[in-house]
Amino acid sequence: MSYIHCSYDNYYKPGENLQHLFTDLVVRPFKEHPRTPPWIEQVVNTDHRYHREEILKRGRANFSEHFNGLTPEDKVLLYCFYYMPMHLFSSYHIFTKHLTPVNNKVVFVDFGCGPLTSGIAFRATFAGHRDITYLGIDSSQTMLDKAKKINRHRPYGDDRFFTKGNLILHYNQLDQYLTDYITRGDQTQIIFNFCYFLASTTLNIADLSDCLTQIVAKYSQHKMCAIYQNPPIPQGYSLQSSYLHRNWYSLKTQLSAFHSQTAQSNSEQFHYDSLINGSPNSRDLYFDILSNEVSVPFNNGELPHGTTTYKI
Repeated sequence: MSYIHCSYDNYYKPGENLQHLFTDLVVRPFKEHPRTPPWIEQVVNTDHRYHREEILKRGRANFSEHFNGLTPEDKVLLYCFYYMPMHLFSSYHIFTKHLTPVNNKVVFVDFGCGPLTSGIAFRATFAGHRDITYLGIDSSQTMLDKAKKINRHRPYGDDRFFTKGNLILHYNQLDQYLTDYITRGDQTQIIFNFCYFLASTTLNIADLSDCLTQIVAKYSQHKMCAIYQNPPIPQGYSLQSSYLHRNWYSLKTQLSAFHSQTAQSNSEQFHYDSLINGSPNSRDLYFDILSNEVSVPFNNGELPHGTTTYKI
């Protein structure tokens, strides 16, 4: 059974399995949440604008910190309720409409993975691929806990979405785990995914650029691509000047080995049925896909072990 249906161009509907997942792990916990004083004051007695803008900071909140008595777990639940459907369908739209055919062996690196949102979309897009390694990176342990729980929701009759991979607390650990999952001569493709991650107000873009530049140089003979998405560029701004996109512009200039795959406009609209009440929604997004063209495997060396991850 398909996880996501495309009823017509750019309109997506959840399959039964996806609807069950969201109902079981997001909607029901939200509706049946214990009526603690902070939950009543901050959630029940306020509207969705307050939830999005004050509590969640438009998705850029620190999900390791409390907020006016709300726990990190409360904030993660709110994030899933408001942002997970939109980001899931936008990722699925990009993967199905614009991502060129991928190798059978893939390592999917999900920066700012949140509750496995883009991971679900990638798995739904490439359900026939049996050799997918998922490396989800998020600075919030609470988010990683939610991702781990969602991963075990038994999609497609399997034990979990991904049986190979790790959930990682910092991208500086990434190089080690690529070494763990990529072996000499195996033709592995590496996909770097940035779903609303680069709009973070606390991201050290210079540190991230250094990390990725080293990885790209090391695996230069592998097929690689970088996928970016965020809200559209505001009118009157450029990619370089827009606050939401300037981190991507900075990172893009550092990835000199990559070229753009997008031949048409980078801004598109997609439509989807809500996972909460089934109502139709429309969203605009800006996306960019960069890739290299070389696919000869790289003979990588060994790296020391010992950094901290959170097993899938």
